[in-house]
Amino acid sequence: MSATGIGRGKLEQLLRTLRQGDLISLGAVTLVGAGRSAATAAAHADVGDDTLWSVTVDSEAGWYVVLSQDCDIVRDPDAEPCIVVCPLVYVPQSRWLQLRSGPYSPRHFPFPDDQGLRPDDARWPAASLLYISSVDKTALLHDSVRQLSPLTGPQRARFGRWVARRFGRSAHDDLVERDVLAAAGTRIRSLSKSFGTADSPTDVMRLVSATQEWYVEATDRNVQLHAVLTEASANTAGLWDNKKGTWHTQRIEAATKQLRDDLAKRLPAGSGYALNVHATSLDRVPASQYVAAWAVWTLEGEDPLADE
Repeated sequence: MSATGIGRGKLEQLLRTLRQGDLISLGAVTLVGAGRSAATAAAHADVGDDTLWSVTVDSEAGWYVVLSQDCDIVRDPDAEPCIVVCPLVYVPQSRWLQLRSGPYSPRHFPFPDDQGLRPDDARWPAASLLYISSVDKTALLHDSVRQLSPLTGPQRARFGRWVARRFGRSAHDDLVERDVLAAAGTRIRSLSKSFGTADSPTDVMRLVSATQEWYVEATDRNVQLHAVLTEASANTAGLWDNKKGTWHTQRIEAATKQLRDDLAKRLPAGSGYALNVHATSLDRVPASQYVAAWAVWTLEGEDPLADE
């Protein structure tokens, strides 16, 4: 279908109403491979060990999640002809609830179940970045194509950050991820949760709560976690001295050492890693060190569908 004349004007109008995180009823995922695999088995395809194959898979839910950024969606099809999408899939309720309460998943993002997206109590909707594909923008002009906008503003913003992390997250060494970051992340999330419920939170809880961003600096068998605080976050957590207008330096240093000892004892025996924790603010970090050595460490504990 040509996007000229009246069609082009209608297409421009449609694209202005479409946002990242919206759902469209058009799409498919094409997989290319060789030999027998889970994909050929699911498609009931009889292939040999050396057969090259191409399989097109439709979403069971019938919906595809828009991954393209808003600026690329509205761009003229001559410059940006396609919209990138991924399928909306169904997961068990236990998995859906896990996705809502953390830890962060780079592969699945839960979608609300209040717009007819859940056909029964056994199937719950989630975007899946295991497979992505492209849809030609002119296909949106077809009368059969439907569109839904199930995400609120805050949810949409969180979804956008999730998509960006999938393709832009730092590639930590597999062993560092397994032996250091997995255990440390679990403990830090636990401390953060405890801060919100404790009658008398410890300074370690306060330190974790005050941390706005975490960074990892790993060299060989040495791993350093950088906890980045701000004056506002330290004040909220009770680590800012309002009378003196400065940090509670001694308390922060003591809490940092306690956190380091707490995390270090959780490393697997014989892993050979040395772990340290450093609390700072970004204005104290040289740009050369920040750019060259620090990698963002994403620690998710929030509900992706929280409307705030």
